Amino acid sequence: MRKTSLILSILVAAVASAQPSSHNADDISQRALDVLGGGPAWEKARYISFTFNVERDGKIVSSFPQRLDRSTGQYHVSGKSEDGVPFDVVVSIPTKKGHGTLAGKAVTEGETWDRLYTLAYRRFINDMNWLLMPLQMLDPRAHRTYDGERSDSCGHTWDVIKLNWDASAGLTPGDVYWMWINRDTGVVEEWDTKTVAEEKPIELIFRDYRRIGGLLLSTRREIKGKNQVLRFDNLKVLPEVPKGAFD
Repeated sequence: MRKTSLILSILVAAVASAQPSSHNADDISQRALDVLGGGPAWEKARYISFTFNVERDGKIVSSFPQRLDRSTGQYHVSGKSEDGVPFDVVVSIPTKKGHGTLAGKAVTEGETWDRLYTLAYRRFINDMNWLLMPLQMLDPRAHRTYDGERSDSCGHTWDVIKLNWDASAGLTPGDVYWMWINRDTGVVEEWDTKTVAEEKPIELIFRDYRRIGGLLLSTRREIKGKNQVLRFDNLKVLPEVPKGAFD
C-alpha cells in the first residue's frame, strides 16, 4: 500500500452508517468507513505504534517495530534492509530530517543518511498503509467504481469497490485495488491488489478485527495461496504521544 495523505491528515467527517439502498460506490465506501471508525475516532488517533511481522510457513521472516505521531509526522522504525543490514531511524517524514544507525554506525547526513531515510520512508509507506488500508478509500485522489457483488453458498454477500489512483499518488499509482465489503456488516473482509508487474491480483483476507482506540482494525491479513501472513502485533492507537516515544 502506497498512499501517504491518509496517514498525516484527517478524513472528512463520517455520515450515517445505515446500509446503502443502492450500488453507489461512494455510499458503500462511506458506510464501511463509518463502521471502521474513520470519522471522530480517526481525528483523535494521534499516536500509532505496532510491530509489522511478516510470517511465512509459520515463521517470522521480517519484523519492523514502528511508531508514528500523526500530528507532526515524527516516525521511528527499526529492522533489517533487504540485504540484511540492521537499521534504526527516527525521522520527520515532512522535513526528511532525523538521525539513526545503519549497521550499528550513527548516521545524520550525507549519502548514508539518504539511504537510511529511503529505508524508513518505504517502511512508512508500506507498513502504515497495510495497517490502515481500508481507511483510505475516500482519499480525494482515489477513484471508486462499483464492481458488482459477490456471494457464496452460505448466503454471504459482498459489494466490491474498485479503486484507482491519480498519477501523483504514492510510489506506485498504477496499482489497482478491490475492496470486498460485507453487505450485512459494512466490514471490509477482503482486499485484492494488482500491481503493474503482476498478472493476477494478490488476495488478502482480513482476520482478527479489534477495536483499538476507537478504530476497528484487522490485526492479521492472510495472503491467499501464499502461506503468508501479515501481522500487526502490539498495536496501540492513542490520543497523545507517550513520553519518550521518539527519544
